[in-house]
Amino acid sequence: MMHEIDHNLPEIGYLYHYPSLDHPTDKFRLDIFISNIPTEKHFDVLHVILNIESQYGGSERFKISHPWEYQSLHRLCPGMVILEDRYGKKEEAFCFGGQLTINKKGSLTECFLVSPAPILEIEENNPMNTLLIEKAEILLAEYRAVYANEQEYEVALCAADPLDLYIAFLYNSLEESRLKVHKDDIELQFFSYLHKEKHRLQAAGIIKEPLPSLDDIFTK
Repeated sequence: MMHEIDHNLPEIGYLYHYPSLDHPTDKFRLDIFISNIPTEKHFDVLHVILNIESQYGGSERFKISHPWEYQSLHRLCPGMVILEDRYGKKEEAFCFGGQLTINKKGSLTECFLVSPAPILEIEENNPMNTLLIEKAEILLAEYRAVYANEQEYEVALCAADPLDLYIAFLYNSLEESRLKVHKDDIELQFFSYLHKEKHRLQAAGIIKEPLPSLDDIFTK
């Protein structure tokens, strides 16, 4: 019996998939495997917390645990994705929207987050991702302040095309960074990071005119 249980445990806690420039139409994906039984071999995910579209069109914070016995398909809304283990340790990422599929499979629950926009992982080896996430959250807070009604803002946020939203954030951050007369080492690295991402998307034919803007996204 123990051998059967071990056989059904996830071989990895989570896995990011990044499309190459040779296949620009491929989607970004984050696979997460949740189980109540720890493997002690990797980051054992116990819960996932993220934003999905509610039945009223806005955003709601959503927690997924094993075993999952509820609806399997959901629209992802922009926001932080938090993976927790049984010790309270967290791994985090930022998603610009997409689709969530949840499957219960034996001793684990599989979560597949799929998006046309990058899913930005917070990791020590890539501080530029963290900077972009921080700027995205600041800009979202500024646009939230424009709306008198929280529900209207959430409806606009969840309805936004994920790739348009990402490109708009990218160009906004690039322009803000460009206008800074005095740049420290971190700011220079961030400016270079944004430029490389812009050219990568242009080379893949993903960025097209007219460019999406945050004002257009939040005033439709």
